[in-house]
Amino acid sequence: MVRRYAVPDWMIAACAEARERGDWRAACAAARIDVAFTGAGPVAGLLAGFAPDLLRWHLPRSASGNAALAAGMRFLLAPDRPITPDTWVLVVRSPRWVTGTQRLTLEAARAGDLEEGPVFPLPPYLWDARRSTELRDLAAPAAGGAAGLLTVAGAGAGGAARPRGAGAIDLWASAGWLIDQADARSWPRDGRAILDGADPWVAARTLRWIADRFRGWSFPVWADGHRRPSRCVRLEVAGERNGITRSLSDPPQPGMTPARPCLHPVLLRQPVEIGLVARGLIPVREVHPLVRAALFPDVPAGSAPPRRDAHDVRVRVRCGGEWHWIGLRGNDLDLLDHTDADRMREQALRAFGGSLAGCFRAESAWYGGEGAVPRGLLEHRRDLWRRMEHGGSRVVLAMLDAGLDPHIRDGQGRTLLHRIHLFDHEELLPRLLAEGLDINAVSRRGWTPMCEALVHSAPAELLHALNAAGAYPQLSLTGPAEWAASPARRPTMPAPAVGGRDRGPAEMS
Repeated sequence: MVRRYAVPDWMIAACAEARERGDWRAACAAARIDVAFTGAGPVAGLLAGFAPDLLRWHLPRSASGNAALAAGMRFLLAPDRPITPDTWVLVVRSPRWVTGTQRLTLEAARAGDLEEGPVFPLPPYLWDARRSTELRDLAAPAAGGAAGLLTVAGAGAGGAARPRGAGAIDLWASAGWLIDQADARSWPRDGRAILDGADPWVAARTLRWIADRFRGWSFPVWADGHRRPSRCVRLEVAGERNGITRSLSDPPQPGMTPARPCLHPVLLRQPVEIGLVARGLIPVREVHPLVRAALFPDVPAGSAPPRRDAHDVRVRVRCGGEWHWIGLRGNDLDLLDHTDADRMREQALRAFGGSLAGCFRAESAWYGGEGAVPRGLLEHRRDLWRRMEHGGSRVVLAMLDAGLDPHIRDGQGRTLLHRIHLFDHEELLPRLLAEGLDINAVSRRGWTPMCEALVHSAPAELLHALNAAGAYPQLSLTGPAEWAASPARRPTMPAPAVGGRDRGPAEMS
């Protein structure tokens, strides 16, 4: 899902074109990254190879199931040499909310000026196009420790099941790690999960890399940007060997920045693409081109197959003991196996309290009525929503131009106005209002678009724009107890009918 939605083909292509021109700002804009500084200046060397689409491809994701970025994280892009307080670095901030906008923020700062708190240094092969082939070195353990190039046929080694539990502890010990095996067997679930999911050889390489750059010897493995775990799994340099333990406190270490360099679990594993390709979960041609060139150089460049058009779908529905086809373009259904006479008959039956046939029942549910939406339509619904979530206003506007019903709703009854905080509102908000969307439409929870914007800490510019359009609650009413509009002002969910675009908005899950 991450590869399909979070870094779409158009983003990769736009970033590559901008990078070839040496236009790092255009590449950031294409990858939905806000730049918080003006001139390149002391970070020009870092920006020369910066591939923001490659960075977005590799960044940790939340466990929400919608491919959203892990929230509240700071990632450090630094020169590949020992870091001093005077070293200029790039800092990437992930969104504040998993359910919020998927835009990133890029900052430039001296290492000595970084704010306190966890920061996650990223090796150059995760964000620098000039170094991306070094990802290949992390795949060596998958081939039994032998260096060399992977082939598509040989990717199966990366898909082999890894030992878990006691087997994982033994694997770390056999890889040369100092580990108290008896103590490790009593670690809580989060600690054991690191042992199970990480690769001890990749972890050793990453530990030595971060220790050399930050002149430290003990680094916590930390997956949450918001809270500090009570006891951290720590990777430690112990002379010529490496150790893994759990500790309550940070040992004093010289040469550190005010921020605390941490290791994220995703940095301690083999490239996930190896396992995905091996298990058939992603075709190798859909792997990011820079990653594909590093891991699967036998696959010709530019050979990615054309992807399915999101606006031209057909699904099968059980109807009257037979399988019928329903066509779907954007948000409009077409019952391909039914005539106008069938529709009139179903309308008459419904008027007298009869039940709808399968196709018409699916149509009613799709447009906001009762009943279950067939799986194929649900998948299309999710597909539309994920593309808009991760693609931003550019994708939403393109879908609207292609015929997407602007009144579409998600599974919680929210319109595009409810989700406006996900997008750049300057162009999209006027378009949605011109399409006739109700600025005070309510979701199934009873919230208006302004409520959603306030909950997700939307920018002040968006709040003022909603307020100017007559949104409720007004900016002076920001308490949740006042969010429910009075019955006189509160619109109702439209009642669906059988047939026609006036059936009311659809919902997406």
